[in-house]
Amino acid sequence: MPKKSYVTNMPDKTGAFMLASRIIAKHNGNIVRVSYNKAVDLHTLFIDVEASVENLDKIESELQSIGYLNNKISEVNVIVVSIKIPDVPGAVLPVLKILDRYDINISYINSNTSDTDYQNFKMGLLIENPKIIKMLLDDISELYQIDILDYDDSEQNLDNTIFYIRLANEMQKLLGLSTERTMEFISESNRVLQILQDKGENPDKVFEYIRRFAYLINSHQGKNFKADIEKIKIDDGIILYSIQPPCGSNTYVLDTAEELVLVDTGYAIYADEMFGIFNELFPDWDKRHKRVYITHADVDHCGLLSKLEGADIFMNKKSAESLNRQNRGIPDYRENNELCYGYSKLSRIISGYMPPTPESLNIIDEDTPEEHDQLLSIGSFNVKGLEFEVYEGSGGHVYGEMIFLCREHSVIFTGDNLVNINGFSTGRAEFNSLAPYLMTSVNVDSRKASEMRNQIVNFIEEIGINNHKPCIVCGGHGPLSMLIGGKIANYNHILQI
Repeated sequence: MPKKSYVTNMPDKTGAFMLASRIIAKHNGNIVRVSYNKAVDLHTLFIDVEASVENLDKIESELQSIGYLNNKISEVNVIVVSIKIPDVPGAVLPVLKILDRYDINISYINSNTSDTDYQNFKMGLLIENPKIIKMLLDDISELYQIDILDYDDSEQNLDNTIFYIRLANEMQKLLGLSTERTMEFISESNRVLQILQDKGENPDKVFEYIRRFAYLINSHQGKNFKADIEKIKIDDGIILYSIQPPCGSNTYVLDTAEELVLVDTGYAIYADEMFGIFNELFPDWDKRHKRVYITHADVDHCGLLSKLEGADIFMNKKSAESLNRQNRGIPDYRENNELCYGYSKLSRIISGYMPPTPESLNIIDEDTPEEHDQLLSIGSFNVKGLEFEVYEGSGGHVYGEMIFLCREHSVIFTGDNLVNINGFSTGRAEFNSLAPYLMTSVNVDSRKASEMRNQIVNFIEEIGINNHKPCIVCGGHGPLSMLIGGKIANYNHILQI
């Protein structure tokens, strides 16, 4: 059943939510999530509704007609003023009348007496029409002395009153979002907040992590995109490139005379930067035949799939179905887990992700069980004589996860089942700390993820023993690595000792 999130702006009075509920029920809608926190925002309430597409449109129209639907982002100015008012009964009333005449809301007010005949009233004035600011201040100054104060972020009462408006405007400007996508952003931010607050997290910390997530991804575009690149000769005529962006997953390229074979593709927001690297590494990039394999269907591994024109894209049935769910507008396999849903949707919005079309996907497995507890062999592919075995995991990180293994030449692509955390730069470590907090874990099932990791380590150790040389571990994030004494270490660094 289709689901839609409504960001409503309800009056702070008895029966407001009941009226919205009646509208939803009248059109056979089922409310599957409600979130409201007066301490964060006085009026904004989030409602997720399941219904037919036709009825969702009717619900939206009726909520709009009664003024409940927050379908636009107002540019709101907040001016913090200090007004010196005589310390006598009723002296503040003329100021309140001026504010009422200009239809100004007071988002914060505080007063204190002194050893004089005056009180200092500190007010936060919420102004939607910036053209009236000068007239408003002139009128007040004709009565009393008034000072304009710098906005102080420590004033939580002021900040919370207009929180979602401020967040929406900030993200809309930062990311260049449409109004619809902006409302979706704050709705999903609220979803993350709701889950983490239930676990005892502080709202300020939650929103700070969301902001950092958006700013870090956005700030590394263009000239600030500094990718690390490692290059290793795998065999005669086969070179492996590991491209490690500042945010998101690694992209690997196996370069042969006949073609380029990619494993994973990073965030969509870095498409221009990645294509610039591709053209620099491979001057005939546009003319080369290209194949692409993904280790799993997370947004930060599939960002370029819809942008690689003419490339043949390969994956297992589970990953293809997850991407097809995205195309149909329903939760993909990661988003079926409520702890991951908000973060995944935010990742899509921030990175500008669009899923590939279903007809562009090639399936590599047949009759794979829906559920299993082992790394299960589901197929293989060949790169200039090198056979890569394809194994599907049990879904500990995400349903449909895979690894690719070339035993003969000691190379394994592990996706996010095994990554070189210790090899992260300071910046990458900061970025990669955000997802575990905002989702509580990067894994859908930590027990299964741990078991898959153990099985992968067994593969790596077995290959190292049989080939008498360390296996090159190509993780989803971080530098190329190897296993030494059961621990992951940088591949190149160890070889140089």
